[in-house]
Amino acid sequence: MKPLLTLAVVIALLSTSAATQQSVKGRKLTDLKVIPTRVLQRSISPKFYKSLLVSPLEGWVIVRGNLSGTQLSGARVIRSDGQGLYDGLALQLAKEARIAGNYTLEKPNTGSSLLLHLLVYQIADGTMVLSFAHMDEPGGDQADYYGCARLLILKNNKWTEIQGPESLAGKGMAVRRGLKNDIRGSLKMEGVTGRGAEATIMGPSSRGGL
Repeated sequence: MKPLLTLAVVIALLSTSAATQQSVKGRKLTDLKVIPTRVLQRSISPKFYKSLLVSPLEGWVIVRGNLSGTQLSGARVIRSDGQGLYDGLALQLAKEARIAGNYTLEKPNTGSSLLLHLLVYQIADGTMVLSFAHMDEPGGDQADYYGCARLLILKNNKWTEIQGPESLAGKGMAVRRGLKNDIRGSLKMEGVTGRGAEATIMGPSSRGGL
């Protein structure tokens, strides 16, 4: 009976794993309860956010990594969709992400876990992906995030990034945890540099679709 019991446990675990990897195709953003919409709302325009709420998803990829300084290390896909079609892009965006300001008097800017979400949509012009990141730890979704999500469109087998406001171009994201950040942290957040989550805050209104 023991081998049968062990087999049953394995099958149950595999079934649970498969269920967590089910495609989100056709579902809405509000159906994905694990995504902190408060963070997303701060990284795109209100009008664009409202359009996302009613738009069906095509896929959803999650990358987890550890924040080392302002960059991610050990990035790996923990949720795939679309038979892994967008995993490479999600990992590349994670590699390019820059996040500053995640330090307080109690906690230096080291060792924090971070999640990068890649939301996939089908639009009139082709395929659109939206990526944004947040801290994966208690209170991470309650911190204040500054910067923009990144927006790319796939057309004729080529990814093109839709640039956001000029004032945010070329900058990454910053996170502030209330009054616990010291003045040097605030100053550093004002000068976040490097290629990061800088794409659009306006949405692809000039391109049709959403």
